[in-house]
Amino acid sequence: MKRPFVVFAGLVLLLVVGIGVFQLTRPPVLHGTLIEPAKPIPDFSLQSRDGPVSLSTFRGRVVVLYFGYTSCPDVCPTTLAHLRWALNELGEQSRQVQVLFVAVDWQKDTPERVASYLSAFHPDFVGLSGSKEQIDAVTKAFGIFYQINPPDENGYYTVDHTATTLVLDEEGRLMLTWPYGLTAQEMLDDLQVVLRNSAGR
Repeated sequence: MKRPFVVFAGLVLLLVVGIGVFQLTRPPVLHGTLIEPAKPIPDFSLQSRDGPVSLSTFRGRVVVLYFGYTSCPDVCPTTLAHLRWALNELGEQSRQVQVLFVAVDWQKDTPERVASYLSAFHPDFVGLSGSKEQIDAVTKAFGIFYQINPPDENGYYTVDHTATTLVLDEEGRLMLTWPYGLTAQEMLDDLQVVLRNSAGR
């Protein structure tokens, strides 16, 4: 009677080991959309409160790039709040990540205004703005849509814009996109995967 039990126990052990190996070797699941191969992106330079800033300045770090505007009523502040939480949860690893906010409202969003807006979210977020020609060139390079709508009788206007967040690897290549609606936890999960993969290279 012992032999069948030993065989059964051995089969169970093999099954458990097999599941463990599968868990270790299968690629991690990302909540965003992985770009394979990563897409090279041309460098650009826009204005921050402290002067001109180029994308290449942040080579060696994972860059989280978001296009929005400071008067955005919902999508932008929600995304930035999620990113703030994710970076805070990363702790020391957050030094390997840089959030860039490109303001598409070239009529109103000066470098000073953008910096003041971002300071309410995280001290390390960098805000960039520019002329219409500069913003048009950068949004075109990244496939970002934006449209400044006509103002109402009080002069208030909204800006329609792509709400996708872009993640660039340490070499400045587009590697991951996040649709609007991801939770802060999902952003954190993906950043942890990206940073682990970077450390393993």
